Amino acid sequence: MVWKYRQLCWVGIVWSAPRSRFQLKKKEERMPAKAHCQITVRHYECDPLGHVNHAMYVHYFEVGRLTAMADAGLPFGAILKQGYTVVAVDIYVQYKAPAFADDVLEVESYITDFHGALMTWQQAIHRRADGVLAAVAEVNGAFTRADGRPTRIPPAMRTLLEAVYVPDAVLLVPRQQRRPYTP
Repeated sequence: MVWKYRQLCWVGIVWSAPRSRFQLKKKEERMPAKAHCQITVRHYECDPLGHVNHAMYVHYFEVGRLTAMADAGLPFGAILKQGYTVVAVDIYVQYKAPAFADDVLEVESYITDFHGALMTWQQAIHRRADGVLAAVAEVNGAFTRADGRPTRIPPAMRTLLEAVYVPDAVLLVPRQQRRPYTP
């Protein structure tokens, strides 16, 4: 597997390269852990004011989730090959402090809830140099079939995702009340 992101990945405190599902420890030996990855801010990701454009944080959170899934043994390509996909249903971001070109950011990602086709992620971005919290997010992702219809998370995939399932974690972002869409 070739990684094209400028990042280092680890789970918990142990540094590792992204693992394939064949290199995972037995389920009994794995403890759920928050996944982390590092991203270096590139100059073109900054706006005219010199700080990271707000839209880039959504991209950083996406990289964090994909890295967490791959590190848990479920790379996105494997999901697609089995006829499924994961789509973001909603994302709520709170911006806390700016980040600048050449800052190294640490993205923390973990799942706090599974419900049918949905999984809820809590994520945080910290500036590595000083530990300042730059942004937090809550993201709801849904498993769908190739035709776009929602489907329950397949049991084998959920088992792998439980490596980053931390149900008792303190929520970084309060759960948002869902309101029905009315045009």
